Amino acid sequence: MKIVLIAAVSKNGFIGKNNQLMWHLPNDLKRFKDFTTGEIILMGRKTFESIGKILPKRKNIILTKKNFLYSKNVRIVSSIKQIENLTYKKIFVIGGEKTYSSIIEKADIIELTLVHKKFDGDAKFPKIETNKWNKIYEFFYEKDKNHLFNYSFIKFERKK
Repeated sequence: MKIVLIAAVSKNGFIGKNNQLMWHLPNDLKRFKDFTTGEIILMGRKTFESIGKILPKRKNIILTKKNFLYSKNVRIVSSIKQIENLTYKKIFVIGGEKTYSSIIEKADIIELTLVHKKFDGDAKFPKIETNKWNKIYEFFYEKDKNHLFNYSFIKFERKK
């Protein structure tokens, strides 16, 4: 199974504050939707609660150790080991901090949106160790009327 981490991260490594995103970048949201529609997505319980609903046209899996019932359209797993035993070809990990940190060592790809501004957050993306990852591409975009910050789309693949 290929494990793909997909995240938007500030220049100083934050991904959120008070269980919310700290920016609104329509192109990032479109990219996220394009990558994950029709795919399997994994998120922690807090991320699921912050979204507030099942993401449509995706198989939603929630990683939590708490008793958690939502609906028959959501799969609940309680450990990374359970995820490793799934038979999917690819799974997108969409957050949050604990979920990213617990699975980054098993990830094959990181699809990152880097927001070129420092934010004061309370949840961070794990440090990307450059000796373990190859940068495949980086596309820079200037801020505009719909995007208040400069940002880049970056793809990393694990070194073999």
